[in-house]
Amino acid sequence: MAVSLIPFLFYFFAAFSVVIGITMCWIFKGRLDTSVRYWIGATLLSGFAAILTVLRAELSPLISFVFANTLNFAAYFLFAHSIRSLPGSVHRATLARPVLYALYAVAYFCVLAVLDQQTSQSFQRSAVAIAAALGSCLVFFEAIQAQKRQKNTPLLVLGYVFLAQALCWFARAILINALGMSSPFEATAINMTIFTSLLILGIMRYMIYIGLRFMLNTYETNDLRKRNRLLENIVLENKLHAALRAKIIVPHYQSIVDLASGKVIGFEALARWHDAELGAVAPDTFIPIIEDSGRIEELTDLMIDQIIIDLPTIKKKFPGALVSINVSSLLFADEYLLTLFGKRLVQFKSDYPSLILEIVEGKIIEANAQVGAQITQLREWGLGISIDDFGKDYSSHSRLIALPFNHLKIDREFIHQLGKSKNADIVVKNIIDLAQNLGISVTAEGVETQQQRNVLVQLGCHCGQGWYFERDQPLDRLHGLPATFGPPVVTPPEIA
Repeated sequence: MAVSLIPFLFYFFAAFSVVIGITMCWIFKGRLDTSVRYWIGATLLSGFAAILTVLRAELSPLISFVFANTLNFAAYFLFAHSIRSLPGSVHRATLARPVLYALYAVAYFCVLAVLDQQTSQSFQRSAVAIAAALGSCLVFFEAIQAQKRQKNTPLLVLGYVFLAQALCWFARAILINALGMSSPFEATAINMTIFTSLLILGIMRYMIYIGLRFMLNTYETNDLRKRNRLLENIVLENKLHAALRAKIIVPHYQSIVDLASGKVIGFEALARWHDAELGAVAPDTFIPIIEDSGRIEELTDLMIDQIIIDLPTIKKKFPGALVSINVSSLLFADEYLLTLFGKRLVQFKSDYPSLILEIVEGKIIEANAQVGAQITQLREWGLGISIDDFGKDYSSHSRLIALPFNHLKIDREFIHQLGKSKNADIVVKNIIDLAQNLGISVTAEGVETQQQRNVLVQLGCHCGQGWYFERDQPLDRLHGLPATFGPPVVTPPEIA
């Protein structure tokens, strides 16, 4: 049973090696770098060597012994070079080392050819086992060196798999000398154990390498994406700076509507940028870049100046309309908002009551005396101050008490749940009641359906904005907007 089983192990390993080599060509067809190519080459060489060995009865010793073992010996050099050439390695793939490996293989072929003619089979098999052990040690050494560079645990495991193979080959060399075995297929328990172990370790090394490459490719892809995003941000930042200088970032206006009557009572000014190459760039993309680059003051200056210029046109079409604009909480750090509006106080103070500054709730600086004093001064100049996205992140009622806000916007996430979730209706109702009791006007963001409009009117919310009414428009299209959207909503009896 054991006599026939060892050749079976060789057949299995040969077939597995060829199949896994071909499969790797397909798996990594888009990523056939130097490391993958050498690993596939080594895998196929190992498989062919096993085939030639198991066919020893039909082939001459020059083929089944000398050539087969030369292929196996060369495979170890290719395995080592594959690990040496992994992505992220400090070593560069050069022609010199593979040529050196080829010369070693040729020299090994010549030595085996001489041994085949001049020495006993036991000595030949022992020499081959020691050479295979040394080859495994070479791969182990390269894996450990690569692991030190890349701090990669699978590389360490792969290295120890080859070390275990080396120990198996050394054990076989000792066994051959001790028992005088001349055939690799002799039916002894220890011989069977050694070849079974070599088969298992051989399969393990392939699986570990494939897993390692998937992991490295993922890291490489993520790293490439990070580099691409960084490059895109650099390009975008350069374009943004040019756009700010050219004043092509402009306000678009989204209607704010009296929910019951449908009358347009105001607008939110939204920064919009259309680049000749990039097209329309989303504010969520370019605003953070402007903040990170320290140019938010420049953008705020640009937007405020343009809104003040646009106000007469807006009020001519929509008398009494208020215009709100988001301002960054970063501007409170050095009192820039006081500087900005203070410089325009004499010329444009009459326009200030038509402006509302919106601050995102989650980004509001702690309600300290300095911030409170700034907001109080802005209010004294006639500007409205609003909390934007109220309830989105973490709501603090203390801000409503400590800071003199006179407007509040309910976050769209609550509005989307109206009429679908009783809890959402209760939360929105409580926000509306709280704000109105404090004398703060309330606007609902993200109104997209008639049902949401109806529920908001029923809950006592007077103002709303969203795509149900109109998307944001440039100034030159506002003249085409209706003064009233849709039929009025009849207010039902108040909800308890």
